[in-house]
Amino acid sequence: MSHFEPGIDAYLQKIRDTVGIHPKPNSVEERRRNTDRTHSVWRRQAPETIEILNWWVGLPGREVPIRLYRRKDVVDPPVVLYLHGGGFVSSSYDTHDTITWGLAEATGALVISVHYRRAPENPYPAAPDDCLGVLRWVAGHGTFLAADVTRLAVVGDSAGGCLAAALAMQARDRGGPPIRLQALLYPGIDPIKNRPSHARGLDPMLTRDMMDYFWDAYLPGDRQTRDPIAAPIRATRLDGLPPAFVAVGEFDPLLDESTEYARMLRDAGIPTEFHVVERSIHGFLRARFVSDGARAAYDRLCAAIREALAPSPS
Repeated sequence: MSHFEPGIDAYLQKIRDTVGIHPKPNSVEERRRNTDRTHSVWRRQAPETIEILNWWVGLPGREVPIRLYRRKDVVDPPVVLYLHGGGFVSSSYDTHDTITWGLAEATGALVISVHYRRAPENPYPAAPDDCLGVLRWVAGHGTFLAADVTRLAVVGDSAGGCLAAALAMQARDRGGPPIRLQALLYPGIDPIKNRPSHARGLDPMLTRDMMDYFWDAYLPGDRQTRDPIAAPIRATRLDGLPPAFVAVGEFDPLLDESTEYARMLRDAGIPTEFHVVERSIHGFLRARFVSDGARAAYDRLCAAIREALAPSPS
């Protein structure tokens, strides 16, 4: 009998039948190609109600690609800044397209997906620097974006969850802009992989070898860091952060660190909604079309975003 919810079994089986799950790569390019192929299996095109635009944010010495998703019937929408997963190494706004257009459709927000610089070519702090630069650019370009940039949330999955948690701290400590919600989906926030859920080995989408590779690429020679922007679980100060939404699968190797971070936030007085998705895995957002548990978690995420970004009473 499978450990997983039937919908998750169906999700995994289609990936196995179509491309296989994570064949061993011989290079970073092959790793990225394999990830792109895996994520393409369940990709769906955005509906006609969603307008999509690729753009670039000019920062000193570089441009950061972004993709904007806007529901055509919404005027002056709030903004969701989305930071994709992929172990700091793989993935892009293409691989997460089905997740991000869905957020725009369900919440009415302008969703801005950020393709930050990736390791190993660009290790820490390149990615959080890019995310902070884009956040500040968004806050200063409400007219260009035709959006209400005062109503702002950051959402990230996996490595993007680490970047979203870090961005909430950076905004608190470096003069804003204010963030109304930090949504952390199965966030990878601890470089030291010695927790029971790390060793369990039941999740085919995220293995111990993969976690070690990703953190070594992102923090070469420095996985013992105490820097909370690199490893949010090391934060000694969580007061003053925005409310949080945290969700993780029951069989995800990141379960224990996600659970601990949610507890840390609550202990610091931060309103925190926390969900463990029963019999689910790492990356379950992409399974929402076939998994009841993933769909329910996705719906809860969208509800939390709508509530956090609702216009303030006049």
